[in-house]
Amino acid sequence: MNILTENKENIKSLEKKFYDYACKLAVKAFKNWLQELDRELMKSRDKELFRHKGHRKTCIKTLMGEVEYSRAVYQVMDNECEKKFVYLLDEYVGFENIGFVSANLVERIADNICETSYAETAKNISSLTGQSISRQGVWNVVQKLGSQIERQENRYIELNEKHQLQGEKEIAVLFEEADGVFVRKQKRYRHKGNNSFELKVAIAHEGWRETAPKRFELAGKTVVCDIASGTAFNKRKEAVLASKYNLDEINTRIFNSDGGLWIKKLHDYNDEVHFQLDPFHIQKAIRSSDIGGDYLKQVTGMLRESKIDEMFEYLDAVANSVETENAEEKVRSLISYLKSNREGLIPYQKRGLELPKLPEGLVYKGMGNAEHNMYLAVAKRMKHQSASWSPQGGLKLCKLICQKISNTLSETIENLTTFEIPEHLKGNALKPLLSAAKAPKKDGKGYEGKHTAMPFVGCAVSNGRKEIMNWLKGRNPISYF
Repeated sequence: MNILTENKENIKSLEKKFYDYACKLAVKAFKNWLQELDRELMKSRDKELFRHKGHRKTCIKTLMGEVEYSRAVYQVMDNECEKKFVYLLDEYVGFENIGFVSANLVERIADNICETSYAETAKNISSLTGQSISRQGVWNVVQKLGSQIERQENRYIELNEKHQLQGEKEIAVLFEEADGVFVRKQKRYRHKGNNSFELKVAIAHEGWRETAPKRFELAGKTVVCDIASGTAFNKRKEAVLASKYNLDEINTRIFNSDGGLWIKKLHDYNDEVHFQLDPFHIQKAIRSSDIGGDYLKQVTGMLRESKIDEMFEYLDAVANSVETENAEEKVRSLISYLKSNREGLIPYQKRGLELPKLPEGLVYKGMGNAEHNMYLAVAKRMKHQSASWSPQGGLKLCKLICQKISNTLSETIENLTTFEIPEHLKGNALKPLLSAAKAPKKDGKGYEGKHTAMPFVGCAVSNGRKEIMNWLKGRNPISYF
């Protein structure tokens, strides 16, 4: 008989056992390290300002599982404010910014929620990490993180209005696109036939980078979203750009959009902006006005050859010669749309502009990716999955998606949870686990219950008492049969 087959073990379950065991060790190490840091904060605090009021237990969700630990609570002894209690450890490590969830777990949740539903994200996190989390738990993380991103942007707006905000990056040309996406409202937010709300999205980039033969990607993308008016949205967009770029060094902006009224407010204020009407929306408008014959070929050809005046003469003649009112209305509508955006009909590359040289590795290409970018930023996740949203809840999720597309999501989470580690604790996160001498002597609130001596110690010992003492020491268990 083969002894290797006597006790069969599935490699999948065995791997899970080792993983669970490692997570338990990591949870214990993390707990001990947090409590050691809390003791350091207790020693170095301003004792006149912060009065120690005992310890309270709490729990933080991490990739390894739930870490329960105890930290000190302090009463703020400041005569100028009301009675207030604070946890210095929670403030120090940033738990008040993103909740009692570790930065790594927040990043996993944020990365998943940009692609899948709340329920599916909860399922993925629970199966791929040592932490079990519910759909509501995922929602709480998204709302908390989205609020922090919005608060950061509001701060940028305040600084930019005071001319105190200037990014470090310097470029000569900035490409911008903007559009709005209507997403469905949740039932309780609908009223008087208003079943949707518009998410405004702007995307800025520095040019095109070739990633493979005839394949290009946008370089240095910055994505901003809001549900406010066009004027308020423009302030937010400019503030976010000002936090990244030195806007004074940008001498050329090329702006591509569908010509919506609120979108025009994003570029009318600046003479350095060259507006271009989105080619996709131009072709869409031309096709919707088709009356048959060689109409599409004629209009498209004149537009391609930049014969704008000739095109309008042709359209006017067509509108006057069609036989039905419906056909005339379609052509007149096209004329109105194109005339209202006449300055953007010719692509920027055909205008004879003196364009600055782009940074090394970047090239100029024709714009017209607005619709595709809006699909990636909003529609793919929030419109095409039969989902409905509250305006604020949808906005918070959109903030995360914008950060992910901008490749700044991880950096934002790190900034919210960055703190300075005391010198003697650096690199010693595992010491409390591996060294019994470093392990804390007290857990929780520091109360371990009453300690009593071994029964019958110092007394006359009979055979029965001796048997009981041996049993308490783990020797010779008592047999009742």
